[in-house]
Amino acid sequence: MNEKKVTGTLERFDELMVRYFDGSADAEEVKELETLVLASAANRKYFSDFKTIWESSARLPVATERALKTVLEKTSRRSFGRRFAETWHKAAAVLLIPLLLSTAWFVYDNYFRHTDSLIGNKSVSAAFGTIATIDLPDGTRVWLNSGSSITYPEIFADDKRSVSLSGEAYFEVKSDSYHPFYVNASGLVVKATGTKFSVMAYEKSGIKSVALAEGKVAVKMLDLKNKEQIIHLKPSQSLRFDRSNGQLGVLNEDIYKHYAWKDGKMVFRNDPLSEVASRISLQYNVDVEITGESVKKFRYYATFQNESLREVFDLLKISSPFDYKIVNQKIMSDGTFSRKKIIIYPINKKAS
Repeated sequence: MNEKKVTGTLERFDELMVRYFDGSADAEEVKELETLVLASAANRKYFSDFKTIWESSARLPVATERALKTVLEKTSRRSFGRRFAETWHKAAAVLLIPLLLSTAWFVYDNYFRHTDSLIGNKSVSAAFGTIATIDLPDGTRVWLNSGSSITYPEIFADDKRSVSLSGEAYFEVKSDSYHPFYVNASGLVVKATGTKFSVMAYEKSGIKSVALAEGKVAVKMLDLKNKEQIIHLKPSQSLRFDRSNGQLGVLNEDIYKHYAWKDGKMVFRNDPLSEVASRISLQYNVDVEITGESVKKFRYYATFQNESLREVFDLLKISSPFDYKIVNQKIMSDGTFSRKKIIIYPINKKAS
């Protein structure tokens, strides 16, 4: 976690996250935490890393002070020790000792890769509004986008490397032609050996896509007639499948727009407002509703980075005859807030 880049007071941020994850946060604290998380990409990553540590700590077999001693003894890098000590010091004010011991083991395990444990599956999720980065056992690096999760084995023991994805991710696959890398994602299977590509396959979305940055991949899927299709992609090509109408196509385009989110950006290249709204919904954790078919067809060339939600929409509407309104969030029965909602409507028609 890079503390220098996090916006806001770290102590308060940590306290709010602990209260949120242990279920003791009230409505005002949840709202304060949401504001902090959405303040910057660094904050979203800090929240995501904290969430991963919190969830993993509940499953780790560490219950004594010997675990902390082992970590410190086996860690010879001064820079890591200094970062660990600083994180430990700040967390001590708000976390219980058993949680801290489990966190210590989790951090050590992620840096030094134990191989003597029983092989099992791990799952990592990126909460809505956050991005998570994971290093797989083979050296492959994965970026998880908002609302996504990945499941993978602690050790790739077979003749192939296989993971399961729900949502959206960008992969930089460690090259190994003898052990192909497979991504199973909501009806898609992507095969690679050593390459860079993105996959978007949210379960509730009818749009699936694969975009290739380097190398080559083969994509296997079933069409609407349950006929198996195998599509081979070249660099700067993307595959798009729209399940609502069965349209399947391969495009030659500026594919960076498909994975710019991993760099904290939203990039659009002649994209209709309907797709722009979908991307905004993911990155800002809001619901976006468009009224009027003509509005959905407006197309945009734009790049956004660090703009607030209101700034994004104000910039978009400069070049198109539409307006928008923000629907206030409602307090749910459990004390949390509903998702913020944006309604886009033609400029000559008022939103209801």
